[in-house]
Amino acid sequence: MDLKLLYLVLAVYSLNIGIIVTIIPLYSNRLGADEVAVGFVVSAYAVAYVAASPLWGKASDLLGRKLALGLGMLGCSLSAFLFPLAGDPGQLMVIRLFHGLVDASFWIVPTIIITDLCVPQERGTALGKVGTFQGVGFIVGPFLGGLLIEQLNYRSVFYVCSVLAFSTALLVFFGMHEESHLREDAGLFGTNQSPVQDHPRTREGRRRFAIGYLQTVLSAAFFGVIVSHFVLHASEVVGQEYLVGFLLTSYYIVETFMQPLVGRLSDTIGRYRTILLAFFLCALGFCMLIFSSSFALFLTAIVIIGGGIGGLYVSLTAFLMDVASRDQRGLIAGMQNLTWGIGYFLGPTIGGVLAALYSFSAVYVWCMGASVVGGVLTLLQRVSHT
Repeated sequence: MDLKLLYLVLAVYSLNIGIIVTIIPLYSNRLGADEVAVGFVVSAYAVAYVAASPLWGKASDLLGRKLALGLGMLGCSLSAFLFPLAGDPGQLMVIRLFHGLVDASFWIVPTIIITDLCVPQERGTALGKVGTFQGVGFIVGPFLGGLLIEQLNYRSVFYVCSVLAFSTALLVFFGMHEESHLREDAGLFGTNQSPVQDHPRTREGRRRFAIGYLQTVLSAAFFGVIVSHFVLHASEVVGQEYLVGFLLTSYYIVETFMQPLVGRLSDTIGRYRTILLAFFLCALGFCMLIFSSSFALFLTAIVIIGGGIGGLYVSLTAFLMDVASRDQRGLIAGMQNLTWGIGYFLGPTIGGVLAALYSFSAVYVWCMGASVVGGVLTLLQRVSHT
């Protein structure tokens, strides 16, 4: 497959996601949904996405990467076309469930394609670029969605999203070609260590994947805290909503555009060292949040955390793909998405309990402790591998 074409497909498709994510809560409210119903509509996507992730990963192993990616994009095009037909929040939630089921392909299959095409020494950089192009929509999409709503209407905007998704499916089916062979070479765990491809059913394989999945849960929990309790904390301290929005935008920009740099770093100094550095950045950022009392301190802390979480996403994905055998890559990528969803649920949940019982500082202390645990697990992995 042409990687430049793949990156183009990811960028265009991510715009469709960014627009839909922005307007779904507004459209739900327009259909008469109250705050609780809006929450169900939004969370329906996440539930379906998490449940479908391992299935799409396995489907890419059985049917091929190209077919799995293209079918998911066709399904998303159909769901965008169906959104305007919803007559009440219940119908919208059903369509949103279908949307989550088909959209999971977009977050899994490109990772597997990159793993198939790139040798380990180039894999981190390529995975970082995938993360960047996938994240473009979350930076541009909300602004573009708001602009389109002002100029058009909800029905027209959903149809625009349907066309965007359908066009990417056509590019996948008619512009991309499945590779008949895969490139494998020495990998990068330390600086000169080679990967040991493991089957998930072996004892060593289960241990490696279990630690990688646990670290993924921790990184997703950090993200969940940022988009929930950090927002509330920042709102209390800085006051103005637009400043809180600026803080979140800064986080997304850093997380998105740091990924290629961190990917290249992991190719250079090794996966273990990069993962350890990323956990250190998370711990440092959350430590700063404990003592943050101004907008400048909040901004500094959130930028550091953005670099840490973005670094974990790339380096952990590269690590899992390095040690996975070819016929299990789809399943492994799907399971990583599943564990990410678990962490995204646990982060706000645990954070909510700690904030209610103690304070926001307790939430950040917990995140610091989890960062230390992630770093220790990384060191144990490195020691056992050597």
